Amino acid sequence: MSDAKSRSTLPAAEPRRARALTSSWMLLSIATVLLWGAWGIQSKMIVDRISPWMNQVLFSLGLVPLLLWVLFWKNLRTVPGSRNKGAVYGLATGILGGLGNIAFYVALSSGGKASVIVPIAGLAPLVTVVLALLILKESLNRAQIAGLVLALASIYLLSV
Repeated sequence: MSDAKSRSTLPAAEPRRARALTSSWMLLSIATVLLWGAWGIQSKMIVDRISPWMNQVLFSLGLVPLLLWVLFWKNLRTVPGSRNKGAVYGLATGILGGLGNIAFYVALSSGGKASVIVPIAGLAPLVTVVLALLILKESLNRAQIAGLVLALASIYLLSV
């Protein structure tokens, strides 16, 4: 059977799935997982040497080069929408993220294992999902619900 003929018999979902796996948002999501995974182990190594509070200060200082890069990004001001409302949401996001970081660092420094704390902290998207359902009126399909159940089961299994 020729290559062209075998390609034409593939289900329509296959090319779409292949495009999704190589799309920019998927590659950036994978980069996020890798970077945050490295951040999680690095965080445990740091809190064994300095206080969680100093860790947060240094974490914030580490964002300065990225902040400068973003401030000079050519598309910074071209995003449509309400800048004031967006700024308030951005500030709230920073405060919530910073408080979450401090709680995370304190959990690591109080004797918790990184192999348990990092995956539990990784359940933060579960809160996002619940809030998206309640506030944004989004919906989940059966596969996504099954994924959430499996995520919860995996956290339980990692913590026993």
